[in-house]
Amino acid sequence: MALSLPLRNRLAELTLDAFGDDEARQALRALARFCEADGEGLEAGDVARLGGLGWFHVETGGRLRLKGAHAAQQAALCRRARAATAVLEENIPSPGHGPTLLLDLDRAARLADHGLYFEVHELLEPAWMRAEGEERTALQGLIQVAVAFHHAENGNPQGTESLLAEGLAKLRASGHALPLPIGTWVAALDAELAGLRAGRPPGSPVSWPRPTGTPWRAS
Repeated sequence: MALSLPLRNRLAELTLDAFGDDEARQALRALARFCEADGEGLEAGDVARLGGLGWFHVETGGRLRLKGAHAAQQAALCRRARAATAVLEENIPSPGHGPTLLLDLDRAARLADHGLYFEVHELLEPAWMRAEGEERTALQGLIQVAVAFHHAENGNPQGTESLLAEGLAKLRASGHALPLPIGTWVAALDAELAGLRAGRPPGSPVSWPRPTGTPWRAS
């Protein structure tokens, strides 16, 4: 089941904020603990943080439950919350280490490798809006590939195929605009696109490229 837009968007916002904000990071960890314990035995700090999201109510005895229609989405919410928490437990470079775009590209790769493709879109969109020329084209290509895999996750093969084709075209058109080792990745995406066009279901996405600090070129 795909998350409703309010849950999806707020969780994505919380995940991206957590890269640099300790309170957002603690809220994500509290959400992961809620998932592990099914809402029971949470500490007061976790209850307060989760209560601030507006998704939960407290039952008699202190057990947290998702409200209303949110309850049916608990499995999907918990899956994404665990993935986001796993990203944050990695050794992520701080904002003081290198240019902002390199940091965004590194974070995008980590999110993608944990299946958080909507978050990749949300992370890279501001950089795309600021960029110009081939860099802007390349960033849009990355975003479209991320959205393609988001469509695949939600069972939309037509959206997957069309966005993947558009993203690949932009990556090829953008030359060496981004410091990413893209060649092998583009080849794997070509194979994925060919499979979709032949009627095969989406496969497992290959590992997203991480920045190298050196130019790249799509073959």
